[in-house]
Amino acid sequence: MAQNSKEVRLKREKIRVNTVIKLYTLILLAEGEKHGYELMRTLEQMIEAPIGPSQIYPFLRNLENAGLVTSREAGSRDKKVYSLTPQGYEFLKEILEKSLNVIQTAIRVLGREKVCLP
Repeated sequence: MAQNSKEVRLKREKIRVNTVIKLYTLILLAEGEKHGYELMRTLEQMIEAPIGPSQIYPFLRNLENAGLVTSREAGSRDKKVYSLTPQGYEFLKEILEKSLNVIQTAIRVLGREKVCLP
């Protein structure tokens, strides 16, 4: 059953990107489609800590319910592959714009040469 735009908007408003794991999940999906296991392994490398399915899949399900992510079966084992929708890119863009203070502080504290790519 298709969701009406008001239901999708309300679900989107309830999504909280309040952890580094959630933020990095969105950023990784902005780079291209990924399956859940791939997201977990990449996140483990990025933050140097173990990541479990309970930290990824509920968030992906919420994103999908809000129309920010789509999924499809792919590969010989029909793994679920996730990708951002155009609305998902806009959602990530809004989050990153709100995070500019953090980025500016990182540049000031660590120095431009450490934070900014050449």
